Amino acid sequence: MSLPQPRSFDSWLIAPVHESGIEPQNWSEVASAPLLLENLRRHAEIASVGRQKFPGSLAQKNKLWLEYRNFMRQALSNFQAAMSVPNRSSCLLYYYAMLNFAKAELLTVRPSDMQGAVHHGLSFSPGRQGKSVAGDSLTVRKGVFPWLYEHRTGHALPLGTKLPVRRLIPHVPEVGTQSSDVGWGGEKPKGFHHALVMDSTDSWPLILMPRNAIPGGVTGRIFSRHFEQVEPFQNWRDVFGISRRLAGFSLHQARRTAPHLRSGAPDLATAQDITWEMKDIICPHYEAFFDGILSPSFYSSKLFPMPPSLARYAVTYYASSLVRYKPSVFDFQLFPEQAILFDAIARECAIPMLVDTFSALEGRAQLFIGADTLRV
Repeated sequence: MSLPQPRSFDSWLIAPVHESGIEPQNWSEVASAPLLLENLRRHAEIASVGRQKFPGSLAQKNKLWLEYRNFMRQALSNFQAAMSVPNRSSCLLYYYAMLNFAKAELLTVRPSDMQGAVHHGLSFSPGRQGKSVAGDSLTVRKGVFPWLYEHRTGHALPLGTKLPVRRLIPHVPEVGTQSSDVGWGGEKPKGFHHALVMDSTDSWPLILMPRNAIPGGVTGRIFSRHFEQVEPFQNWRDVFGISRRLAGFSLHQARRTAPHLRSGAPDLATAQDITWEMKDIICPHYEAFFDGILSPSFYSSKLFPMPPSLARYAVTYYASSLVRYKPSVFDFQLFPEQAILFDAIARECAIPMLVDTFSALEGRAQLFIGADTLRV
């Protein structure tokens, strides 16, 4: 059956996906550890940056600012130490960096919970020594992880929820090849391109996805509720800024449009919000090639958001537990695929996790575009 023709339009712009009403912060360089650490250090050392996050009197702000900056300093020290460790053993330091970054983030929204002893919010039973990790699960407990999950997704995460590792790791985009080598299939996050197009009366978003990239189940139903697949138009490469070297895409058009403002100007904010209505299954992407990430539900039968930022955090906790309690699973003679997988987790997730933290503390998505990519 042939696909419907798309609506005609006469102008367009490439539009990275972002939260409603909050424009991303743009950087004319690629994301790097020195750049991100320097900007995170501002939160730890400059009172006007850190203290502004807290309400109340100056004395109340200063009390929370004291806790905040020391969470940040601890996190930065652990992260810098982790970068000097060459393999998956660094995950222990990376996790304690992310734990302290998370405490700083949560201090701004639930300060009373960050006082005194604060638990991880995840647990792992390290039994089955020397076996494959395929049967392992994390259990959600009271503490940082479910609070962070609720803060970032808007959904509560029931205590006692099980997070099977073989489902969790494929939700980390940076280790897709390595998780496939271990034999863990399933739906994975996929990048997409996003543009806003306009005619004389309306604006609406278009999404360009890799062919057959939209999963079934609840993720597919949410996507289909807001977008429909249409025939590609002749100049689709120009609209999305795609090289002729790339192929194998499908085009999807928003089912509704945003009427222009009374002045006649396009209502780009409302058009952008049409896409953000799928926030449970999409998230911003920090690099220039993709404009957003389709992050499928953790389970296909029910909505369970699992954005890469939270999957990275949970996987790093799990990796730190293996480093402490099950180092035999990294044996290259017995489990070479697992050893390579967790080396990749340590290596590939470091910068994305820093971006996750920086975006959360800044309160908006961060977009890093190397200046040389803006020349044609």
